[in-house]
Amino acid sequence: MKIHKLTKIVLLVLLTVLGSCADVAEMDDFKDFTADGEINYSEKVDSLKIFSGKNRAKIQGIVDADPKITEFRVYWDSKKDSVVVPITRSIGIDTLEVIISDLPENIYNFEIRTFDSQGNSSIPVSATGEVYGERYQATLFNRPVIANNLIEDSLVINYAGMDLTSGVLGTEIVYTNTSDEEIELYVPIAEPSVTILDFKNSSTYKYRTLFKPEETAIDTFYTAYNNLKPIPKPLMVNAKMPFATSARSGRWGTVAEWTTNDNAKTHGNPPVGGFDNNGGRDAMGLESWGSPLIRNGKIHQMVDVQPASYSLNVNLSNGNKLSEAGTRVFIVVAKGEGLPDIDDVTTSTDVLGFKKITATGNIIVDFISEENAPVSVGIVTDFTVDQSYWKILEWDIVVK
Repeated sequence: MKIHKLTKIVLLVLLTVLGSCADVAEMDDFKDFTADGEINYSEKVDSLKIFSGKNRAKIQGIVDADPKITEFRVYWDSKKDSVVVPITRSIGIDTLEVIISDLPENIYNFEIRTFDSQGNSSIPVSATGEVYGERYQATLFNRPVIANNLIEDSLVINYAGMDLTSGVLGTEIVYTNTSDEEIELYVPIAEPSVTILDFKNSSTYKYRTLFKPEETAIDTFYTAYNNLKPIPKPLMVNAKMPFATSARSGRWGTVAEWTTNDNAKTHGNPPVGGFDNNGGRDAMGLESWGSPLIRNGKIHQMVDVQPASYSLNVNLSNGNKLSEAGTRVFIVVAKGEGLPDIDDVTTSTDVLGFKKITATGNIIVDFISEENAPVSVGIVTDFTVDQSYWKILEWDIVVK
């Protein structure tokens, strides 16, 4: 029985000793505050904030009660590194602030203490912040440019969207205006396009994209500049509704400034084709409804292009029986003068781009020109089924 009681006593002593050991680290923080049995410590920092930067961080906090504070110290990397910042207290609230530079990219736990002239320290206050560097920089890329539309001195730049969580802010453009002045322009990420009205033709502009990894970051990151020489927008004439005509026969007509072959002229006397005023809409259109069928009907326009990538956009708003076996309709871009016959569209080496039309909507045909040369832009049609038709509201070419 006595042995049993002794064992209990030993266990209680051991538990007390172990508990005391666990408190040693905490007690160390307060040893410096104790003198002659009385705790003396300076005012601790309040509202501690860490502002991220490029291989640096800004530490900020406030004190408002202790006039005896003479300095504060910031520790990081498990107290292996630190900085001492002298301060002169005012009567009211003071902001303590320091920027720590030359920090490797990482996540840091910063500890800050104040000290008075007697060496008394405050209770430590900690906060975590991230420092950014080459790893973050390597993830950044320039905002993609969808198109540059240059008409004389007017340049419209269209942009793709970007992931906003990357910290992207916008794009900075540097260009030369018509007075030979270098102009810097900023385009916020929320803007899908920008229009420059005084762009010097045949000149080059450069652009870069700005990022902040965090909204409160003290540094802005930049991509490298991209240089780009806008290609003048190929100009199509009489290319949208209301289309003008060179000849009319009732609601039907022949579209002015376009070349229409005889196969596409199936209305009126003398025959016309390519224009349809049905419903009061002066649209481009072909139809075989109670009229002769159309075989290898062609309508095209010549356009000058430079070496570049382009997109031809066609707004085909109405159509009937476009997907039937007896109907073939192709939007075509071909080298030189004229379009190939409909049987050769898919195989001709002169064709730079084409798309077979089976439904209405916005049709896009991408093509590339490798030389300064004219191209033919237009439509080739086979209507071998009665009541077939299509109507086009607009043609447009943009530089990609």
